[in-house]
Amino acid sequence: MRTMFVKLFFWFWLATLLSGVVFFLLAFNLRLAPMHEERMHHFEAERTRILSQALTLYGRTAAAAHEKGGTIPELPAGEPGTPDGVRAYLFAGDGTALSQGVAAQVIDAVRRTIRGERDAPGQEQRDVVVARVLGPSGKSYLAAIRTVPGPPPREPLRHFPFPPDFWLQMLITFVVSGLVCYGLSWRITAPVRRLRAAVQGLALGDLATRVNVSGAGVGDELTDLGRDFNLMAVRIEKLVTAHKQLVRDVSHELRSPLARLNVALGIARKQSPPSAEPALDRIELESERLNQLIGELLTLSQLEGGAAWERSEVDLSELAEEVARDADFEAGAGNRRVVFHPLPGLAIQGNREMLRRALENVMRNAVRYTAEGSTVEVTLERAAGQGILRVRDFGPGVPEAQLADIFRPFYRVEQARDRQSGGTGIGLAISEKTVTLHGGAVSARNIPEAGLELEISLPLAPRR
Repeated sequence: MRTMFVKLFFWFWLATLLSGVVFFLLAFNLRLAPMHEERMHHFEAERTRILSQALTLYGRTAAAAHEKGGTIPELPAGEPGTPDGVRAYLFAGDGTALSQGVAAQVIDAVRRTIRGERDAPGQEQRDVVVARVLGPSGKSYLAAIRTVPGPPPREPLRHFPFPPDFWLQMLITFVVSGLVCYGLSWRITAPVRRLRAAVQGLALGDLATRVNVSGAGVGDELTDLGRDFNLMAVRIEKLVTAHKQLVRDVSHELRSPLARLNVALGIARKQSPPSAEPALDRIELESERLNQLIGELLTLSQLEGGAAWERSEVDLSELAEEVARDADFEAGAGNRRVVFHPLPGLAIQGNREMLRRALENVMRNAVRYTAEGSTVEVTLERAAGQGILRVRDFGPGVPEAQLADIFRPFYRVEQARDRQSGGTGIGLAISEKTVTLHGGAVSARNIPEAGLELEISLPLAPRR
């Protein structure tokens, strides 16, 4: 869960699902009391119905026995459909008790029935049931049953604690909430993704990169951030363009006075005494360094300006061997060597002269900093459609924190700041720009034993 989109989606979805589960459980459990009350009503209705049926049968039998002058029978125990523990009584139509041992509670219930009064809700209404029956002679009687009801059967509620079809409802909630949260998260993080893409483009050097900001989101923080980014990008583009233009103009303007300086230097050599030769030699040396610096500045300016370059198929192995041979010749003056390990058959599409200068800057830089008496190793490899050139020296290396900075123009590592180490600080910047324009990449790493290794990878041309 590294991205903002995944985090928002996950937490939105989790919150929705948990809310759904809690809602279902609360809604169902809040219905438990009404469901229990409904069961009690159903139990009472069934109980009354059974008692009424038993009472009607008993009343008719007891009335027939009374009219024949016999003894009024008790309610038979174990009668089918008759609840256990009940007691039945027979009354005349005017409420006179015909049975023996009638409780006062039963007599009161019978009298209320004769008067047409309804029992008040309570225990008494459930304990006594009164029904009118007719005897064989057509005479009206009252039959009453008194019982002490036991608790209703406690059957466990089905599906508790989950309501019926709970898992189907949860599946529907899972799918619907997932789709809604996905769309919501995608919409919320869309401006962040656009801003991230714009930042990456700006970091890669595309100064024309802008964030597409719609006017509909006025006042939205992310939209305002996109507008602020566009303002920043415009400002950076103007500053960088002005800087490049200044370097280009100054470099061009310096060429003319430098040419006149060389002419004046030649005239001065002819007119000066021999004692002035050391000073004139120094002027000539600095003039050559200045001319080299101006040339590299112009080259860098052209690379950064995206000038069109002629491209052709270049044999990378042959080109690297040629540059390594020249570098080895120069390294011999400082008791150093350059050893090349070729790998034939590596063809790339590019500008040969630009690539030559890029490789030359890298190898000369290695020769400059490798230890005296050591060997600079240049190796070619092939990997995943890339031609890889590695240049390793045996010098002091570069601090890890500054490895990426050595490809910046004019950047010099702390240990090599004095000019006696040579170089202008532009060579590696030119190499990096050149390799990037050819679709490749350049990187540097320290070797644990000793030295620095620069790696250049370039895409190989398709084989014919």
